[in-house]
Amino acid sequence: HLNQKIIVQNNDDLKMLVGWGVLDILKSKLFKGSGVMITKFINLKEIEGIPTVCFASRFLRDKGIYEFVSAARLIKKRGIKARFCLAGDIDINNPTSLNIEELNNLKKDKDIEILGYQKDIAYLYSQSHIICLPSYREGLPKSLIEAAAASRAVVTTDVPGCREAIIPNKTGLLVPVKDPEKLADALQWLIEHPQERIAMGKAGR
Repeated sequence: HLNQKIIVQNNDDLKMLVGWGVLDILKSKLFKGSGVMITKFINLKEIEGIPTVCFASRFLRDKGIYEFVSAARLIKKRGIKARFCLAGDIDINNPTSLNIEELNNLKKDKDIEILGYQKDIAYLYSQSHIICLPSYREGLPKSLIEAAAASRAVVTTDVPGCREAIIPNKTGLLVPVKDPEKLADALQWLIEHPQERIAMGKAGR
């Protein structure tokens, strides 16, 4: 169609579609995410207490939920004090969603806390120290843009969408996809280096 425009959220997807020959680059528009209302994110200072690592997303396998849980267990086994919170819910319309039984099993896990669906992300992030999204692939995740708005350091995967949501080693850390041990190492580093973590959060903002 003469007036056709295809919107993509990251350069990886744009290059892939053009490379496949299914998208004319002249008909493409790149919008890096949906954006956030930055004025809602006002509680920028870290709270006192045990470092809290927050995963805020639908409970989908390809969001890296099980890698997050595995990393939490590894860090707890290492004797490091931290809270690991899952904020979100299952999505019965998505084929990679956890089911009720899997969610109930996670609720029994003492290494993590299930917060359920959260409407006020600005408040949720103000009560957190690190935001983690070990996804397998994204467009451009709003949860990580919100993390930057909240002045929170990020740990995410080196995959399309996620890697474009941060500046590696400046606003957050990138880890290999589907690698709980490397994920745990990155989270541990931020837990144990609060000044660097705070600086990354400020750089993100």
